[in-house]
Amino acid sequence: MEVMPCWLVSPETLSSVFPLEEDLFDLAIFDEASQLAVHYSVPAVYRAKKIVIAGDEQQLRPFDLFGALGVQSDDDEPDDDDSDASVTEHESLLTLAKTRFPEEMLACHYRSRYEELIEFSNQGFYKGRLITMPSAKGVGVAPIEWKKVSGVWEKRRNQTEASEVLNLVFELLTSDESRSIGVITFNSTQQVEILDQIDQRSAEDPEFAVAIAKAQNPPSGNRDAAFFVKNIENVQGDERDIIIFSIGYAPDPSGRVYNRFGSLNKDGGDNRLNVAVSRARERIYVVSSVEPEQLDVANSRNRGPRLLRSYLSFAKAVASHTVEQRDAVLRDINPDLDRRVKQVGHFDSPLEEEIFEALSGRGLTVVPQVGVSGYRIDLGIVDPRDPTRYLLGIECDGAAYHSAISARERDAYRQRFLESRGWKIHRIWSRNWWRDKDAEIRSVLDILKRLT
Repeated sequence: MEVMPCWLVSPETLSSVFPLEEDLFDLAIFDEASQLAVHYSVPAVYRAKKIVIAGDEQQLRPFDLFGALGVQSDDDEPDDDDSDASVTEHESLLTLAKTRFPEEMLACHYRSRYEELIEFSNQGFYKGRLITMPSAKGVGVAPIEWKKVSGVWEKRRNQTEASEVLNLVFELLTSDESRSIGVITFNSTQQVEILDQIDQRSAEDPEFAVAIAKAQNPPSGNRDAAFFVKNIENVQGDERDIIIFSIGYAPDPSGRVYNRFGSLNKDGGDNRLNVAVSRARERIYVVSSVEPEQLDVANSRNRGPRLLRSYLSFAKAVASHTVEQRDAVLRDINPDLDRRVKQVGHFDSPLEEEIFEALSGRGLTVVPQVGVSGYRIDLGIVDPRDPTRYLLGIECDGAAYHSAISARERDAYRQRFLESRGWKIHRIWSRNWWRDKDAEIRSVLDILKRLT
């Protein structure tokens, strides 16, 4: 039996442990290469015969944690203060590699169960190129919840909001211990405030202390499911079932909302936001003391604050099922967005509309164009026993089918992707429909009978 040694180390550890020997490794794979500074990576490149560099330019870049100031700072100084040397951005191994090597984009997004959890990133950062699929169990689900509190921004922290976050964490932990939870703040002092309140409340409330301890040390031993409280600077690579945002920003004691956004308003601040809003698998809770319109971001020098305001508007729209407002935000952050379906009730082809009318006439609840992104299910049939899920998806050979790049993409890959989201898919070909509509309807009804 052959054994292939494999080492999982950082570039710095590699340099300290292994000799500087050319072609020492057959292959070196660099993950999260957008965060790898070039000068730390080159020695590892030298040691490998072949390299694979994986990363995302829309996520965190390398920055000097221990630079001239000796600290990592996300201060909320006025936006014209350029004195913070500790977040100076450097070129990454990823950006350097792109100047010489061919690039391949991995477009399918698998993490988030519901499209709304990733669609803001998809349109705001990837120009809609991510391939996402609606969940078969997503009828009427709002996977983002908006929680407004009356917090006050004082000493760069919001105590009221932190307390509300802990109430929500405790409620979620006691209702379902199986779901993993992470809390993300928008500056380090709000992170410290929440951690301090956890310690204080644990000392005063034994039930809370037990719940938090179990969440921080899951019985499964899986550290990737452990409860965390992190700021926006250090969540890249993390994912949890539920993510709770403590926005923090709020009116000060005099009622004024200052437009100071710390690292969000630095160069690359928008990347930090992109990382934060794409961590959730099942649900996001946005705990905020400000309404989106209270943030005056018109004069912000970088995209970060403007995108934060847009995200808050998006979250409110998703939470309230306001589809028109949700789509308006997406079009605003991606002016090139070309949505196949402008509003609920539109169809991709006359064939879809005929099938919709025929099945609806049989007493079935049929939803056209299920989904948020470009990859939509033509028709979804709602389960009569459980109105929160789709029993069957109908795919037609309409415009979306013919626009696929290859037969493999539109058939094999798409089918596999849909099944991973809980869908049962039945295809109706136009030629069969025109030949014998009644036979096609009977076929659908037979499938539904078997599924129920």
